[in-house]
Amino acid sequence: MLKKLWRYSHLTLTVSSSLFLLLAAITGAFLAFKPIQEKLQPFKINAVEEIAVSQLIETLQAKYDEVLELEVDKNYFVKASVFSMDKELNAPFFMDPITGTKIGDIPKANPFFEFLTDFHRSLFLKTPGRIFVGITSFLLCLIAITGLLLAIKRQGGFVKLFSNIIKDKSVQYNHVALGRILLIPIFIIALSGTYLSMDRFSLLPAEARVIRHNEMKSETIPFADFEIFKNTTLKEVTKIEFPFSTDAEDYFTLILKDRELQVHQKTGAIVKETVFPFVQLLSVLSFNLHTGAGSVLWSLVLFISSLGILYFMYSGTVISIQRLRGNTKNKWKAHEANLVILTGSENGSTKSLGKILYKALLKENKKVFLDDLNNYQSYKNMEQLLILTATYGDGEPPSNANLFLKKLEEISIEKTFECHVLGFGSFSYPDFCAFGKEVYQKVVAHEKIQVPQKEALLIHNQNYKQFKDWATNWGKSLEISLSLPAELTSKKNKEILFKIKAKQSVKDAFDETFTLTLTSEKKQHFLPGDLLSIIPPNENIERLYSIGKTAEGDLLLSIKKHELGICSNYLNELKVGEEFEGTIQQNKAFHLPKKPKNVALIANGTGIAPFLGMMHEKTNTKCTLYWGTRTFVSLELYKNSIIKAHQKGNLQSYNFAFSKEKSDFSYVQDFIQRDEKDLVAQLKEGDCLMLCGSIAMRDTVFKQLDEICLKYDLETLEFYKNKGQILTDCY
Repeated sequence: MLKKLWRYSHLTLTVSSSLFLLLAAITGAFLAFKPIQEKLQPFKINAVEEIAVSQLIETLQAKYDEVLELEVDKNYFVKASVFSMDKELNAPFFMDPITGTKIGDIPKANPFFEFLTDFHRSLFLKTPGRIFVGITSFLLCLIAITGLLLAIKRQGGFVKLFSNIIKDKSVQYNHVALGRILLIPIFIIALSGTYLSMDRFSLLPAEARVIRHNEMKSETIPFADFEIFKNTTLKEVTKIEFPFSTDAEDYFTLILKDRELQVHQKTGAIVKETVFPFVQLLSVLSFNLHTGAGSVLWSLVLFISSLGILYFMYSGTVISIQRLRGNTKNKWKAHEANLVILTGSENGSTKSLGKILYKALLKENKKVFLDDLNNYQSYKNMEQLLILTATYGDGEPPSNANLFLKKLEEISIEKTFECHVLGFGSFSYPDFCAFGKEVYQKVVAHEKIQVPQKEALLIHNQNYKQFKDWATNWGKSLEISLSLPAELTSKKNKEILFKIKAKQSVKDAFDETFTLTLTSEKKQHFLPGDLLSIIPPNENIERLYSIGKTAEGDLLLSIKKHELGICSNYLNELKVGEEFEGTIQQNKAFHLPKKPKNVALIANGTGIAPFLGMMHEKTNTKCTLYWGTRTFVSLELYKNSIIKAHQKGNLQSYNFAFSKEKSDFSYVQDFIQRDEKDLVAQLKEGDCLMLCGSIAMRDTVFKQLDEICLKYDLETLEFYKNKGQILTDCY
């Protein structure tokens, strides 16, 4: 409930202030360049802030007949107003405080920035406009706070706030990741804007403290010998007002950062001291922070933050629309349905999979009902319940699923039904699919629910192929052929015509494996680890293959021929020179990292494909290959490429495990155990381990690595996954 409160508050605050926030962010982005433009004016003298006021006054007395006023701005440009026989000097000008000479006229205010400033402050509505802008600033404060609370909840606590966020290529990832970076500057913008508005309407107590000093009689001394002038530098000065006459009652007014002093013009004694109230000092600080005055670096931060606010408005709108689109108008009512799909989804991605399955079942004229897990009820005619749920933050249920387990206990079940549980999550989080696992355990323990699964199906990174394969097999159990989209998103990648340049095949007593070297008419940009989507003729379901890369830069596929595999048989029947269509899909989560010095490449079977390209990339990263297969015969497909990479120096070493060779029987895990100290050192140094191949191999290696971490007193395996030091692409 608390998470919902923060989310709805965050959304309501943003919507209610959206128009003013949009205008303020746009104008703020432009106004961020105003301090930069002022800073770049050629009126700065090196080390001017260290010059003593006494030195400056002595210079001016010798240079001009009369000095009226001096002002030091945020950039330490010194403005002077003097009286001189030279008429050109009778207008205020910028001066060199060391020599007293004029270095430039004070430029006229830029009309563009003046226009934007007026608009930014009050929208040209004067007092009502200032009120609106002040309220918007306050609402932005609240938006930043509620956003922070949501981020803390999403990451699983304040301590984990700045831990790695799973890169799921979604607009929500960008929203959270960028928000975490810009949270502090945006909060400063909002807070300073609110403070300035409160100060403008005198809502803050601002009583100055006045100290009157007893004037001590003394002889007249030169201005340059005044103690206060000798001990004060221009860094501390805002303004100096000179006496208009020689009358002893006409004082110097020295305005510093935190106080104003009246100085006797004969003796140099301080007559009156006005200490500025703290709220006034905060007003100056707020103005500088809100405008970037005097700092090019902070002005750039303000510019980026203003653009960030605009992006958050866009991404927040997209996220809200995605959630609204997740709502489905069911054709059948809950009590009429034989099949019920319940989803637990935080940002709508898991629910979108439920919607795909729902539409596929409708096409087969099935009575199906789709809803949120929180709306679980007694379904009169339900025969099968399908639960698709994500896990939120630190193993918690999504916001639309947090009531399900309680309802499951409370609502009586009259008719026994079958239940399937699919959990969605990411290995980047320590509690991978924790809520999905918990749901599975609860339904298994229920006496009225039949669960044919031996364990919940847990899907990493919303892997659509894995979900689609499960749905297809489940449909077959109902004697229906489900037609699911070839791709998860409606946005299709451009189809490319690939030509087979070379083909190599090997066959042993267990498998037949082949490689295809592919070219295309137009050179394609891809990286090893990306995916090639292929839809065989007369099929509508895509197959995904990890892409490798030859030393010459051609695309390389490594494929195991399955006896009943439609796509593997289709590709195997193609000959050199023949063509087929496919699409390249980026897989940024499985590219060779650039920073680590060492990367361990762990694979079995055709999972070696992306590594064949990675070991030929021009990089300073040193790779070590651990590859497992069944027989010596399979090695013939990859041997030349591996040896070339080793000769180049990109591949530091390679290790082959043959599980069916009696003379050299071994598994990949044997080499990992042998080199465990090297792998421990790599993890400590921030290096990376990459796994590609079967899920069974992945799980076995994960268990082994978990034991190694415990043995050598390292952080947990989940910690290294979360840091992006362990990357997987297994199916």
